[in-house]
Amino acid sequence: KSGNVERTLRAMTTKKHVISLQNDRGTTYEKYIEVQNELVAAYNEIRDEYSRKEFGGLLFNELTPEQQEAVQKMYPQKISEAEPKNYGGKK
Repeated sequence: KSGNVERTLRAMTTKKHVISLQNDRGTTYEKYIEVQNELVAAYNEIRDEYSRKEFGGLLFNELTPEQQEAVQKMYPQKISEAEPKNYGGKK
């Protein structure tokens, strides 16, 4: 799952990007958290890949705070949540 999300994020990510997440009012809390976790995992994969490439094979969490900040500036995590709608008919 996160591989597909990660490929989409890589294709769409710019410093000005924002991912807008809108769910159905009938969405379970578990599904909502699952989607959130997939988005965060995709950002983590992109940041790890960039970190390995730019910092000699180190993963993001192995970088110095200054290096992590540089990676976060390159791939900022911007997730916006829109008001839920009634897509599936549940209320």
